[in-house]
Amino acid sequence: MLRSSFLSSFALLALALFATDASARHGDPPYSLSHAAKIAAAVPTVDVGTIDAAAEQAQADAKRQSSAPTKRLATARGFAVSLDSDRDGVWETLADGSRLWRLRVRVSGATDLRVAFASLVLPPGATLHVIGANGDYQGPYTETDSDPAGFRSPPVPGDVATIELRVPAGADASIELIRVEAGFRDLFKAALYTGPGESGACNVNVVCPLGDPYRNEIRAVAYYEFVADDDHDTYLCSATLLADIPRDRRNYLLTAAHCVASATEAQSMVVYWNYQSTQCNRLSPPSGGYFNDDQHAAALRATRADADFTLVELATVPDPSWDVYYAGWDATGAEPSGTIGIHHPSGDVKKITSGPSPATIDNCIGTGGSSVNTHWETGPYQQGTTEGGSSGSGLFVAVGSGSSHDRRVIGILSGGYAACSTANPSQPNGETDCYGKLASAWNGSSASSRLRDWLDPANTGALGAAGFDSQSGTTNAPGHSHHRSGTRPVPIRNGNTGEPARSATAARIAQQ
Repeated sequence: MLRSSFLSSFALLALALFATDASARHGDPPYSLSHAAKIAAAVPTVDVGTIDAAAEQAQADAKRQSSAPTKRLATARGFAVSLDSDRDGVWETLADGSRLWRLRVRVSGATDLRVAFASLVLPPGATLHVIGANGDYQGPYTETDSDPAGFRSPPVPGDVATIELRVPAGADASIELIRVEAGFRDLFKAALYTGPGESGACNVNVVCPLGDPYRNEIRAVAYYEFVADDDHDTYLCSATLLADIPRDRRNYLLTAAHCVASATEAQSMVVYWNYQSTQCNRLSPPSGGYFNDDQHAAALRATRADADFTLVELATVPDPSWDVYYAGWDATGAEPSGTIGIHHPSGDVKKITSGPSPATIDNCIGTGGSSVNTHWETGPYQQGTTEGGSSGSGLFVAVGSGSSHDRRVIGILSGGYAACSTANPSQPNGETDCYGKLASAWNGSSASSRLRDWLDPANTGALGAAGFDSQSGTTNAPGHSHHRSGTRPVPIRNGNTGEPARSATAARIAQQ
């Protein structure tokens, strides 16, 4: 049962005292963190629930290990709420006539929190922040981040999050909080000060020499969280931004169907770029922080279980300053002599994995009706491995494979038993993984079950495309930048029906 309480002024003052430069990684700080009088003010806190983070993690890991060997990773447990700025929290009028609304939510025992809104429609000049422990915050989110279909925040550390909305004088805004997601893997690793994630010792940071031939392809790989339809919990997977034949930068993101396979799951996606270390043998964040380059929501374009692939189109264009890359791909089914994987194992910073020539096999996680010869088997790996969170990442043709398709995506990770060796943790074990073949995903019964309609819309018959930089060519892509500036979003279209993409997220959560 929800109950209201008030945090002490002492705790709020401590929040400000321990704030670090990293807390400002997204932009201007929340008003309350830069004004001492507001820091000390009492703000209503709603106790949403309690979790045992260690027990939740153990349960999630046991569930994954007892079922098909997929490599999506559960990161947070969801709690449905109904809180809005009209009846909850506290409003106050500031000296300049603007109004400030604040509310705190708490899930005792959580390592980090995310919050979801039924809709986010902000007037010009309004700002929204989500503040976690030690003054760490996400935002400001502004008019350009508005999304009537719903909005999920990136995580903030700790088990208490403050939602802060500031509205200019004479303007009005209302927000409804429908979900709080309680993390149990401590993506910030606050106690260890090692940065987000904690993958096995045999994994290789992308900045290491193994990644040198793949600097462009590394920029095409993203990490994302989403809310799963089956259990309504939050999961983590990897994905790759793909080039298309027209080279028009339509922002197609390729991932696994066992991660995202519905319109509501696609709408719930929060995607992070450049989530990687700047040093090879230790964790060192980029200048803006690990969670700086984030964008929200996507539309489902195509998905199929047997080949275990999903293609979504991002709702917004990645900001040019993020310097993303559109990876090339090969749908011929030709077998290369070596492979490379680029992914986010265990929610860790981006890693790179080197494997041998793949063999054709059936779907190793058992999804779909006829899963015969739909997958590549690769491994044992020579360097690195994959883990939970790596699902959906691309399998690339290794440089020097004797093919003109070097560095192109040929598969999408489904799962397997590859990991770091128990006997020798600095080395990969002797197990293998399976990747859905891009060649298997190319054709299907309709546009919603195949890749070719989206990557080759003019039906040229091409079975491959070279990668290209986000700053080259022209763009006809819908959407806008979410990097705290830009134009209003343009509605993206759902499937090949021409119907506007919409979300059932609010209705689904209300039914929990």
